[in-house]
Amino acid sequence: MAAKTLKTFLTRDGILLEVLVTVPENPKVCLIVWPCMGGAVQMYRVPVENFTAHDCACILYNPRGHGRSEGEMAIQAMSNDLDEIIRACVPSETPLIMVAHSAGANACLQFAARYRLPEQFVLVAPVPDSRESLFSMYQRKTISEFVDVLCMYTRDDTIPRLVLADEKWLDTDVWKSNGYRQMLDEVPAHIHLGAFLENLFLPGHNAFKELEKFAERTRIFITEDDTWYPVATTKGLADRFGIPIETMPEAQNHFFAGAWDRVWTEVLRLIHP
Repeated sequence: MAAKTLKTFLTRDGILLEVLVTVPENPKVCLIVWPCMGGAVQMYRVPVENFTAHDCACILYNPRGHGRSEGEMAIQAMSNDLDEIIRACVPSETPLIMVAHSAGANACLQFAARYRLPEQFVLVAPVPDSRESLFSMYQRKTISEFVDVLCMYTRDDTIPRLVLADEKWLDTDVWKSNGYRQMLDEVPAHIHLGAFLENLFLPGHNAFKELEKFAERTRIFITEDDTWYPVATTKGLADRFGIPIETMPEAQNHFFAGAWDRVWTEVLRLIHP
């Protein structure tokens, strides 16, 4: 029987998501891919046919505000959606393998703590603390990479670039006294920029406890020099919690350009040793 496929998913609250689902008959396992903040699963070029050939269902998930998915980026809502998608698409007893990139790693750890525990996590260039990520980027003067991604949501980036010019906005008192949420929400954009920044960075999301809790189920892949999150922190957490961690020299940057073929080869080995 041919695999069942799905390209969109309508949530219970009426949000249309771009979710690329392929489910073979009687799947033995389900691969779930959660992209980086503002990214889309298409950028990872997942070799779906290689996985389905080994009876692995694939759920390539563009959460709210990612890719062509509607809605606002908020971790709780995105976790609710994924739980709904999994329940609708694969049998309840199907083991899950979650591959998550960057801030998606933080989100999927939180998902697992509140909903359904995967058999395995593969975290690629993870960002387990959202605020540490931005403070590090300001210190290293790589914050323009984050700002550029954020500004892709609007044609008029004047106000966002002004507010995010330095790290002062990360102080809750400064944020509130300047009315930054309302100011940024009024910028015409595909998402409410103020709500997004407030929800994800004030006070922020830290998944260290979840990482420790799921350490035995986790593998981490990193690049030699990550401009979005301190490699020293990631290595320190992996060492403290006993998590296997591997530096992939072919990964050219935080977005793992040049290394995704290797990532999928390693994930396939988990499914078909």
